[in-house]
Amino acid sequence: MKKIIGFLGLGIFVVGVFIRLVASTWGVLAISLFVTGIVLIALWAVLRREALKELLKGRKLFYGINVVVLVIIVLGIVVAVNYVSTNYYHRWDLTANRQFTLSQETDKVLKGLRHGLKITAFFEVGTGQSIRDLLADYAYKSKEVKYEVVDPEKEPTIAQSYGISSNGVIVISYNGKTIKTSQATESGITNAIVKLLRNKIINVCYITGHGEKSLSDMAGVDGYGAFKQALMDQDYSVKELLLPSIGAIPTDCSVLIDAGAIKPFFPNEMDVLTKYLQDGGHMLVMIDPLTNSGIIKFLSKYNIEVGNNVVLDQVVRLFQGPSLGVEPIVKQYSLISDITKDFKGDTIFPLVRTVSPGNNKNPDYSIESIAKTSNTSWSDADLKILFSKGIAKFDPKVDTKGPLSVAVQGTLKFGNNTARIVVFGTSRLVTNKYINALYNKDLVMNSISWLSKEENLITIRPKPANNQQMFLTQSEGKLILYMTVILIPLLLFFGGILAYTRMKRL
Repeated sequence: MKKIIGFLGLGIFVVGVFIRLVASTWGVLAISLFVTGIVLIALWAVLRREALKELLKGRKLFYGINVVVLVIIVLGIVVAVNYVSTNYYHRWDLTANRQFTLSQETDKVLKGLRHGLKITAFFEVGTGQSIRDLLADYAYKSKEVKYEVVDPEKEPTIAQSYGISSNGVIVISYNGKTIKTSQATESGITNAIVKLLRNKIINVCYITGHGEKSLSDMAGVDGYGAFKQALMDQDYSVKELLLPSIGAIPTDCSVLIDAGAIKPFFPNEMDVLTKYLQDGGHMLVMIDPLTNSGIIKFLSKYNIEVGNNVVLDQVVRLFQGPSLGVEPIVKQYSLISDITKDFKGDTIFPLVRTVSPGNNKNPDYSIESIAKTSNTSWSDADLKILFSKGIAKFDPKVDTKGPLSVAVQGTLKFGNNTARIVVFGTSRLVTNKYINALYNKDLVMNSISWLSKEENLITIRPKPANNQQMFLTQSEGKLILYMTVILIPLLLFFGGILAYTRMKRL
């Protein structure tokens, strides 16, 4: 029993030291085991004091001291290796395409960090292993980067403190500023860091006074509260403009937005918008069907044609029955537009009208479609029957078969000034109900980035994993088998017997 106490104490003591080395900190468990081990060893020493006296008198003391010294040396080596590997380690990426090495663009951005940068990724247990590996690469590249992966289900308090309600969101904090992104890729994370490092303030000005969607409405399905939050999460400054009360758009408005206007614009307001574009402004317009605030005529001057229709798509999807089809799914995007050239996700355009390039050949107005519905869609021009009776049927005489353009982008040249404009055929695209549906938010935020001239943020292509194989001959396979399964274990076995024999002779 006395021997068991001694061995038990020594074992608990070693486990406590091991946990301390692995965790790099004295946690409650490590301290408890360390103290318990010392107490048990002391108890064993008291119970075996007579045996200790005999031990101190004989040759066993010499060998015992040797063992203790060896243990101390080994522990010292382990501690030193642990410290060096934690603080001064180096990694080698031996993959053919450097799969686990960050790009030079990211390396340059990280070298520009002057303060601590914290990345908090919210992923449930069992997901997000790739983001863990990616964030470890960021932390390895820069000592300023610290990261943490949090399960929002297990740590709801932390999630709530960051305003996180869903899985897969990454929060990046730097120098008192915070930005969120759902792009768990090197490109997405590095671009978010670039936005945090920018010195200029990008103001997004939102027009009010004509029945536009409310930025303060977080609860209603048609509110724009979530859209405003998405803009603020990207470090944009958002302010409202009551257009009837101002004589000109402020010069610090980087992007001007008008979404879902119902009431007509006054002539002087149209003059203000015209002057803003002619001075090289950047504007996002979202127009709903069955509305005519005067903005349609305004857009027609710049070769943008808005249809008096509603786009329908009644294709029956899996587990869903037939419907009126007023929520078409968009899968086709422009491959040359800076907004959509790398865009892969589907979007949903609820209650949308067609928006397409017009027939005006003015070389100063370059308009192109950036999103189209499927070839099973059509534009329904009989809106009275559609909305009063809920009946929709394709009429080849008046309706147009898809694919149909529902969004355009354009550059407008006015002398030395160049304006940018993006038009969507619905303002419901980013309402509280639809902003997080599929990739709606990403599409609109890409549009804002292009309008604010941030389309040149670095694009880092994902590196394809190469499936490299080693082919061995039959003799080479047998050689590896014999060495690993037979030869090496035999050498260890006979080496152990030899060491044991020599110890017995001593």
